[in-house]
Amino acid sequence: MRACAPASADPTTEIHWMRLLAGTALGAWSLALAWRDNPWSFLDWINLAFHEAGHLFLLPFGETLHFLGGTVFQLLIPLGLTLHFLYRSSPFSASCCFWWFGQNFLGIATYMADARELKLPLVGGGENDWNFLLYEWGMLAEDSVRALSTATHAAGVACMAGACFWMGFLALPPALQESLAGPLAQRLPWLRKLYFPIE
Repeated sequence: MRACAPASADPTTEIHWMRLLAGTALGAWSLALAWRDNPWSFLDWINLAFHEAGHLFLLPFGETLHFLGGTVFQLLIPLGLTLHFLYRSSPFSASCCFWWFGQNFLGIATYMADARELKLPLVGGGENDWNFLLYEWGMLAEDSVRALSTATHAAGVACMAGACFWMGFLALPPALQESLAGPLAQRLPWLRKLYFPIE
């Protein structure tokens, strides 16, 4: 009597455990970073490289854009990669880059918060970007600095949390994803780019 081969699992009804694990791990790391006074991590060495490149690229466009360029570039790179992966129909890769985008805000918020006290060590011992910018914009008062840095920190936490929930959603079986998001995606077709096609 010939033994029957076991039925292969249906990929449309299985949870993608690696995505769930990645989302959970990044969620835990997000909480740890959000509660630190200084959320520096190894990723910030990469962020710093893009930050300094932004200063160089925008140097010819005046002082304000030169000082703002560091922050702009360290946000544009992960945001640009997020959009790139969405365009390439790779939503999980996009969600990882969106988490990185949010993580950048935490470092920026710390940098902003130091705009008055100027205690943070700077590359090359230069001027604090946000001291210059907030002085130029008339926002260097203590309340203004605190409000702006707090809002920036909150934006980063929100983006990281959103990215982790996004990863969790992508870990669900495709049929369940469609049942949850399909009705809304019928009215807003671009939403399908966030979870379909499956990588």
